Amino acid sequence: NVAKMSEFERIDYEDHLKFNRVRNNEIDSAMWKGEQKGKAEGRAEGKAEGRAEGRVEGRTEGRAEGRVEGKAEGKAEVAQNLKKIGMPADQISAATGLSIEEIENI
Repeated sequence: NVAKMSEFERIDYEDHLKFNRVRNNEIDSAMWKGEQKGKAEGRAEGKAEGRAEGRVEGRTEGRAEGRVEGKAEGKAEVAQNLKKIGMPADQISAATGLSIEEIENI
């Protein structure tokens, strides 16, 4: 119960909440950026393939690949940011779904 906390405990609790909000915002932001980048790359790749193989097939494949790559890049960006602020690798792994080995190689 926050009302029963000492001032120090309350400040520590509020700092913890702020940290979690910032971390979650960074994760969401990086994943969104990665998806946007992936969508843009996917559209470009899809158009090139679509001309050679057919527009419908090329767009579908390009967007799917772009989304996967974009999400992967977004996760890597989030992991890198969390690593910079000192978050342990196991927590980064839980937040991003990346393996500990992938995080250590970032």
